[in-house]
Amino acid sequence: MGFITKGKKNFLLNFAFKPGRPGPAKGKKHHFEKRSNSYTYVRLERSSFEARVAYNEYIFTFRDVDGSQTQAKPLRPRANRIHYVNMLRVPASSKVHPDLLTNKVYVPALLQSMMSSENKMHRLRSDKCKGDLVIDGSASVKWGLGWKERLLCTRCKYVGKHYKLYNEVPSSTRGRKAAVINVGSQIGVASTSIGNTGFRRILNTTNIIAPSPLAMQKQANKVNTAVKSLNERSMCEIRKNLVAENAKIGQQNPILVNVEGDTCYNNPIFKLDATPFQAGTIAISTMCENNTKNKQIVGVLVSNKLCRTSSMLRNKDQPVQCPNHRGHCTANVSERDSIGDEGKYNEVLGDLISQDIKLSKFTCDGDSRAIQGVRKFHGQNVGHLRDLRHLGNSLKRELNKAPFSKGMLKGHSKCNIRSRFALSVKAGCIAELKAAHKKLQGDIITLKKVMVNVISTIILCFNGYCGTSCAKYSYVCAGTNRQAKNFMPNNVKVKMVDSDQHVLRKCIEMVLGPAALDATKLLTTTQKCEAANRSYQAVNPKSVTFSRNCVGRIHGQVYKLNNGYANSVIAKTMELHANLTQGSKVIKQLAYEDRNDLNQKQTSATIKARALRARTRNYRYKLHEELHYGKGISDPKPDFEGLPHLKHHKYA
Repeated sequence: MGFITKGKKNFLLNFAFKPGRPGPAKGKKHHFEKRSNSYTYVRLERSSFEARVAYNEYIFTFRDVDGSQTQAKPLRPRANRIHYVNMLRVPASSKVHPDLLTNKVYVPALLQSMMSSENKMHRLRSDKCKGDLVIDGSASVKWGLGWKERLLCTRCKYVGKHYKLYNEVPSSTRGRKAAVINVGSQIGVASTSIGNTGFRRILNTTNIIAPSPLAMQKQANKVNTAVKSLNERSMCEIRKNLVAENAKIGQQNPILVNVEGDTCYNNPIFKLDATPFQAGTIAISTMCENNTKNKQIVGVLVSNKLCRTSSMLRNKDQPVQCPNHRGHCTANVSERDSIGDEGKYNEVLGDLISQDIKLSKFTCDGDSRAIQGVRKFHGQNVGHLRDLRHLGNSLKRELNKAPFSKGMLKGHSKCNIRSRFALSVKAGCIAELKAAHKKLQGDIITLKKVMVNVISTIILCFNGYCGTSCAKYSYVCAGTNRQAKNFMPNNVKVKMVDSDQHVLRKCIEMVLGPAALDATKLLTTTQKCEAANRSYQAVNPKSVTFSRNCVGRIHGQVYKLNNGYANSVIAKTMELHANLTQGSKVIKQLAYEDRNDLNQKQTSATIKARALRARTRNYRYKLHEELHYGKGISDPKPDFEGLPHLKHHKYA
């Protein structure tokens, strides 16, 4: 502090309060201006702070829903709350090891043997000890879902040896043997839509310690390879048995077999902006025999473009091309090839089955190139039959595009009425064809003669003249205005002119014309292949791509379709030496599931299911007649009315 000068001292004495006198501010009222501060200050957790804070000229603010700043000002965030997983990491204060309080899978007989042996050893070592033998949780050894345990005494220092409480798969190779439970779990996982990640989540949720992901993946690779080999041998045996049965029933050439085929994809073929190639990555081609009612699958081919090894190598700037690059390549189709080449797939599949059977007639979709690939190995004499359901769908599409007159169909929703009309015509044609086949026992020559009158009858029936003609020529309509599977509303009448009748006749001839009758003379469909395609989604769903084991999963599903659920499970476990216990409740549950599947496939159950679907369909179509559908599309559409060239050229 500096010295005070004489002048400064006098100034301070004169300025300060003088003794005996009031201060200069006494009696004066001072008015202070109050600042309006409406801000509030908020301190959030760090996770919420980082999710909500915004930056405005290097100042932290909060945003309202309209983008403006709120009246709340952020303070420095506090620490996040402790998550449950972090809270439960620390074991509770208990004398029991925490792993002993979880659920573990033991074989009861092996656990019983361990307890008996260790009790005897404990008594021999210290017969006066009154301690209890308990499982040493800190010394447990995990082997997938199996465990090795040992016992120790609570009083003395006795510690027993480790016991395997799981059954092992017999093996002649070196190394540790696999546990039966680990092999069986991978067989079960491969027959469902979940993978190892989903299975581990299920185990953890049930308080079971799950195996490591790497061990599960290695076991899955071995299991799916074995399942693929099992199914290939099974399909070969089916083909040979089919030839043997053909010879027994007196077929002129037992090696000839009628087959239906189809190809499905794990995801849509076309996807905008995803890839310049076709978007599909896995294609599954299936062939089923049509000589018997069982329609067993005689061949399957899985074409795969997925390979994680090549992706990893390309990320390291190593030029690799699938397939057959160094390392393990799961792809068998090059990325440059078209994934939708059904001709190529059926050519390869036809070569695989040509060692046992020869194709006589091949049923496929009308827009498929599968027949071209089949004929490359089985000759040009292979007959090409059309799928009746796909042919009916083609008829429906053509009716929706047919150039009918404007006054033919009227209603509040003309597009919907036209669609219903197409469905009704399609259902009527298919019903007439099936009924005529049943009545005439498949005589094609007679069918071609009677179908001329049937086509005219269908046209008259839809034109409102349902009576004498229907009663005389129709096989499904008795002339009472009740058409089979009629989708048309009751208050809508069809008014056809001559041109409309000619157009409708041309469309109907797609199904009932002479050429169509030759292509559908056996009334074969690809329904078995379509059903197999849907069942493939149960093990290879569209939302998940099992690049490494998709082939094994598909072959496992094919083996189940050919042999039934219970037999397939038992055969898979026997193939991998993970046998199920004879006479146990596991076998009873498998038999129960098998009976349920067989009951659903009985004729009575099928008829009931069809009747239920028909009633539901009729109810929905009648309900739709009472409603008015309005389009409420919010997206704008371009307005072309002001363009001059469209005014002069109406066709544009």
